[in-house]
Amino acid sequence: MGSMGKCMRGVLMLAFVLLALHPEVSGTGVKAGSACRTSSGLAGRCVPHANCPRLKRIFDKPYMTRSEVDLLVGAAGACPPETEQFCCAEGNIRWPTTTTARSSPKPDSSAAPRECLQTHFGADNGSVGGATLGTSFGVFISYTGRKGRYSRCTGSLISPEYVLTAAHCVRQADEMVLYVNAHRVTRRTVAEGAGHTADVRPWYVREVIGHEGYSVDTRDHDIALLRLNESVTDIRPICIPTGVTHDEVASVGQTLRCFGWGLNVNGTPSDSKQWMTLERISLERCQERMDSLQLPQEAKVQVTQRNICTITITGHDAFAGYSGGPLMYRKDGAWYLIGLINYGVGATNNKFPVVSLNVQEYSDWILEHVQRGS
Repeated sequence: MGSMGKCMRGVLMLAFVLLALHPEVSGTGVKAGSACRTSSGLAGRCVPHANCPRLKRIFDKPYMTRSEVDLLVGAAGACPPETEQFCCAEGNIRWPTTTTARSSPKPDSSAAPRECLQTHFGADNGSVGGATLGTSFGVFISYTGRKGRYSRCTGSLISPEYVLTAAHCVRQADEMVLYVNAHRVTRRTVAEGAGHTADVRPWYVREVIGHEGYSVDTRDHDIALLRLNESVTDIRPICIPTGVTHDEVASVGQTLRCFGWGLNVNGTPSDSKQWMTLERISLERCQERMDSLQLPQEAKVQVTQRNICTITITGHDAFAGYSGGPLMYRKDGAWYLIGLINYGVGATNNKFPVVSLNVQEYSDWILEHVQRGS
C-alpha cells in the first residue's frame, strides 16, 4: 500500500484516530456528543467507537483495509478532535444498560491464554501475563545517553517486573527513568534538573539485561530487558504470542501498529503518545529497498529471519525515539507483541522500510532471563 499522505487534518488527526484504540478513550461512561454528519450524509452523533457497532467491528479486527482506515479517518474528522469521538449514524448508536467508571484492568491469572509466553514466566512474573485490551503496558523511557545528553525510547511492560525494549537504547544509558502507561511527557529545562517528566509516576531500573550477541555494527540481537526495582501490580502486560495462528494473522501484507514518543515528520519530538499504522512486507522486498540506498559497504543493512520489515500506511512512520516500541496486532480485541522497533533510514523519512526485531525469535532468551530473576 502507498502512503495516505496528508489526509484530513494530517498526521495529528491520524494520531488522534489511532489513539482511539485505547480503552481509556472509549470508556462507556462517555455521553453522546455533538451532532455530526456521517460520510454517507446521515445525521449522527459524536460517540466513542465502542458505542458504534460498525466502527467497533473495524477496531476489533486484527488488521484494516485501506477503505476501513479511510472510514475511520472520516468519522473522526467529523467530530472535534478534543472529544476523541467518532461520527456514528443516530440509528446505529448502542448504549450499555449500565455505566462504570473507567479503570485499568485488574490482574487475573485465569485470564492468561496458553498462547502467551508469560504463562511460563513463573508465579511472580506470569500472574498478569494474559492478553490485554488496553495499551497501558506502553513505557516511556528517559535516559542520559552519550555525552550526557537526555534521550528517549519506548518499551513494553511484559511482566510486573520486566520491560522489553531495544538494546541500543540502554546499552550505555545512565540515570534511566521509566514511565509506565504514560500519555503526555514534558522535557525539563536544565534549571529544572533536565530529563523528562510525565503524567504518571516514575519507575526505576535495578538491572539492565542486554542481549549477549548485540552488535552495534550489524544491529543483530537488538533486544534488552529492564528489571524494575519494584513490581507494577495494577497494569496488565502485553501478551507475547507463541502460537502458529498468530504468525498467520501477522503475516506479510497485514496491518500492524506501533506507538511511541519519537520525532514527527517535521523532526520535532512529540510530547504525547503517537500511533502509527504499518504494513508488513517480505524480507526480500525489504532488502531490495535497503540495497537501493547504495550505502557504503560498512553501512549496508542485512535483514534476516530475526527481523520484521514494515512500511508506513498512514503517512507517519516510526522515527527516532520510537526505538524499542512495540510492533503489534490485535486479535479478538486484545493486543499481541510480535516485534520491537529497531531502526529506519533517515531521521524522518517515510520512503524506506522500518526494520524491527522479531520477538518470537527471542522467546527462549526472554524466558531464560525472566525465570532466572524470579
